[in-house]
Amino acid sequence: MGEVLLVYEIRPESAEVTPDKLEQLLRSNLPEAIQMQNDPEHKPLFFGLIGIVGQFIIPEVDGAQDQLEEYFESIEEISSFQMDFVTRL
Repeated sequence: MGEVLLVYEIRPESAEVTPDKLEQLLRSNLPEAIQMQNDPEHKPLFFGLIGIVGQFIIPEVDGAQDQLEEYFESIEEISSFQMDFVTRL
């Protein structure tokens, strides 16, 4: 079974959610089969918001990407997310 690298731009709900806090929230309950790579890039957005660009490795199986995106949606401090890049490893 292969793996897939997904790169997401993740935006916080408010300026009070710092990039470090956002990373901590993402790592705290990440589904077991999914790995978040170290040191996500900080991305200044607008009105004081700073998002992150995170890299995630998922197994190449049906539903793995959906599981990751459902996890993002479950975190209240995340306003929105967008996949920027995908490649098979």
